[in-house]
Amino acid sequence: QESTYSEQPRLSNRTKYILIVDNDNVNNNKFFLSSYSTLNNNLKNVILSGYETESSYDIDGDGLLDQFRISFNLIFSQTNVVIRNINIWLIFEYELSDKQRVNMESMALINIVPPSTFTSSNNKNLTVYGQLVFEQRQTIRDSGSDSTYNKAIIDATSSTSTPDLQSILDEYFARKYYTSFETQYTWITPQTTVVANTVAINAVVNIGRQAILYTPGFWQDFKWGWIQYVCVLAPFLIVFSRLKLFAFSNHLVQTLFPLPYHQHKA
Repeated sequence: QESTYSEQPRLSNRTKYILIVDNDNVNNNKFFLSSYSTLNNNLKNVILSGYETESSYDIDGDGLLDQFRISFNLIFSQTNVVIRNINIWLIFEYELSDKQRVNMESMALINIVPPSTFTSSNNKNLTVYGQLVFEQRQTIRDSGSDSTYNKAIIDATSSTSTPDLQSILDEYFARKYYTSFETQYTWITPQTTVVANTVAINAVVNIGRQAILYTPGFWQDFKWGWIQYVCVLAPFLIVFSRLKLFAFSNHLVQTLFPLPYHQHKA
């Protein structure tokens, strides 16, 4: 039996990222940037110059993160590089606690396909807005804890080998629960400061309450079962009592009274 409840997750302010930019350059059609120093070193031949800034907001003052923003200011060494595709991996520490405590490392995978005229020399500001969504292949429990996925999604400890990103994605989406990014809209505007061959990419991730499936425990099932039983039984007893009163007060049912027994003396 499944039930639902509503919860807003708790996210840490420590965020890791990977940024991959596909382009039309024949010799170097993929650029890379990440928060992992070992990955950046292993892929230094395709590394992008630039910097990133992050900010987070607790909009309603309840102590939970409601919105996360990250901005990448990218500097291209070539002019007129046509940007075909942008992939951003944002990696969070994610926690649910109202029912079963679930601690895990999860991702917002953001894919942006800009228009064909989007190039490194346009000096554009591209912003994508979306929602972080909790995905489930099975329900969580009503109590206890689960830290199955409370481990690094990307093992970037090796200074000599680069992780297979496709295998990481395959393993991630096979999990019993994970998070995804649901794009709401994308906006492109001119940059306020014009610097040659630069592109600004911004991601706005909204984190709100959502319905989560869980398996109720025995006592909750018992409580709701008893409430449903009373809700069904009470009207029946009321109707039966009134029918009985109506029937007997209007003599619709023949009533027999036992005669008293008197013992006679001889």
